[in-house]
Amino acid sequence: MDMTGNQLDEYNQKRNFLNTGEPEGKTAKSGELLRFIIQHHIARKDHYDLRLEWDGALLSWAVPKGPSSDTRDRRLAVQVEDHPLEYMNFEGTIPKGEYGGGTVMLWDEGTWKPFAKVDEGLKKGLLPFALNGTRLKGKWVLVRINSEADTLKHNWILLKEKDEYAKTGDAISKFDTSIRTGRTMAEIEKGEREKVVRNPFSRAAAQLVKLVGTIPKGDDWLYELKYDGYRIIAYVEGNSVRLMTRNNNDFTDRFGCITSSLLNWAAGRAMVLDGEMVVADALGKTDFQALQNYKKNRKTQNLIYIIFDLLALDGADLRGQRLIQRKETLMALMQDAPKNLHYSQHVMGNGKESFKAACELGMEGIVGKKADSVYSGTRNGDWIKLKCKNGSRKSKE
Repeated sequence: MDMTGNQLDEYNQKRNFLNTGEPEGKTAKSGELLRFIIQHHIARKDHYDLRLEWDGALLSWAVPKGPSSDTRDRRLAVQVEDHPLEYMNFEGTIPKGEYGGGTVMLWDEGTWKPFAKVDEGLKKGLLPFALNGTRLKGKWVLVRINSEADTLKHNWILLKEKDEYAKTGDAISKFDTSIRTGRTMAEIEKGEREKVVRNPFSRAAAQLVKLVGTIPKGDDWLYELKYDGYRIIAYVEGNSVRLMTRNNNDFTDRFGCITSSLLNWAAGRAMVLDGEMVVADALGKTDFQALQNYKKNRKTQNLIYIIFDLLALDGADLRGQRLIQRKETLMALMQDAPKNLHYSQHVMGNGKESFKAACELGMEGIVGKKADSVYSGTRNGDWIKLKCKNGSRKSKE
């Protein structure tokens, strides 16, 4: 909504933050990946709020009947004041007597992509876009109603466009729990505890590898290819993804397409993943220089997140489990993963043969891991690496 002064002045003026638990309106920097939420809101009237991230805030529309996946439905969408990005995490009860007093549920979340210049679309009254959420997917369009009446100047129509996600009839009302906490509106109003358990930790020290010159003896080792890229631990939860290097640098915005794939694939499940971010050629050989140049030339690069460990899932800390058990869970989890998320295959034993094959293929080398080891987050010799003669680069991350 076009506003004078600070973008969130109207939002702040309508609320008393001593009484409401809503976040105070402060603009923030938007990342490369644009997020959206839909909140079910029972206030004076029951409705849904569509909020699209743009320019450090959330463009917001109140949709009285809620969104519809039926292309025949025309849903009134009343544009309201912009909301702060932090509102994407708000679920709870706004006290009676306060603006918007009532219960708020996080009904859906994900990413969105505009098909027109957003500022021009808002001015002209036509905004086509795609949603990539857990419950809503596909193409939509917002069309402003032309009217000279002041009361209708912010009225729009939300329409579902024809695509593979369009459905006839009511495909929306069956979803009556929070996408983030699993609670019903009644349970949120009563203040009951979340049913969906969150990640047990927000930061994990990476398990480090020790450089060795010989293959260890014994069959209790598994071997994976060594890749030439950035070591990345991914924290996935709700509509949030953080991609952190082992030196705790945040690369989330740098690799937006991977962030989007993780959000779509996880579908709201909380997990912590360990892997390598690479750019690979058609033969699967990784190229670190191409990875460094990815930000300048994204369209021609094959960016892949190769995942080799699962540290947490659905609130359970898995680091104390045996490595082979974690990998089995990860492999099953990744059966339907997007193409740019790869499971790191391994072989049991046969270290000499694996090392020879890797070097003949021009790879970096191999990584050996004790199959029964826990994830200690140290360099204790449970993970080792053997490098081919052509693999001499030392990663800064």
